[in-house]
Amino acid sequence: MKIYPKLSEKFDGLEVLKPYAKKYEGIEIQMMEWDDVYKIKPIIEKLNQEILELKEITIHPPLIEEYNFEVLTYINFEKEVKRLKCIVETSNKLNMKINLLYHTRWNYNCWKSSGAIERLEDLVNIIQNSKVNIVIENIYSVVDKEDCAVLSIAKYIDNTHLGVCLDICHLHVEANIYGIEFKEFLANYLNKEECKKYVYQIHFAGTLDNDGYKRKETHGRKHDTIDNFKIDYNILKEYGMDDKLIVSEVSEDDYNTRVDQLEEIKMLEKMI
Repeated sequence: MKIYPKLSEKFDGLEVLKPYAKKYEGIEIQMMEWDDVYKIKPIIEKLNQEILELKEITIHPPLIEEYNFEVLTYINFEKEVKRLKCIVETSNKLNMKINLLYHTRWNYNCWKSSGAIERLEDLVNIIQNSKVNIVIENIYSVVDKEDCAVLSIAKYIDNTHLGVCLDICHLHVEANIYGIEFKEFLANYLNKEECKKYVYQIHFAGTLDNDGYKRKETHGRKHDTIDNFKIDYNILKEYGMDDKLIVSEVSEDDYNTRVDQLEEIKMLEKMI
């Protein structure tokens, strides 16, 4: 298993996270601005210069609803085509694996009835025979409590260049919204064989006070106890995902020192 640290496009906290990016040869970048489709290229090139050992980068769009896949591709699909082609060009130039992540809040039926799934297929076709992948991430919603849409989408398209980013915190949030005990919720929501086949990476962080959505400070934080940490890590083992790439996606108070993310990464290393 590999553990990738995460930092923003401003590279805040890079020096303290760099040893782990070097060790595991990968990192995830949180973009703050998404309008310029070519902005990603110089950021990747600069990061490649900063960390010579780097072999893989995941690009995460800004955390705003309007940047979800279903919105982006309705507003201007051609813009996403240009962005993806720019990423392929950069990947070829640097001989680096690059993953482009999209959030989605829609359920599977919305994807099928709206044509969104065909738009995703068109994008996946662009990256065939390249080192670029698309990963789609689950966001909590109140639409469907018995079907993990991103797994269903990946299963329908069934292409090696399309994977799932399963966010553990978002799973907790959805269970909390419905008021269902976490393991009971997962039993109806996740399919082990689909997780093993289609999940590419995990967003790993804690969800505090059985919340994660009503109060921002409870979402995606460092695990508050080792017992809660073990609950989340054991979910990976139970659903056949303990060999997947883990991205430590921790919100914290000081993004320059990254003390919380560092502690979370160290706990992951001990567990592994």
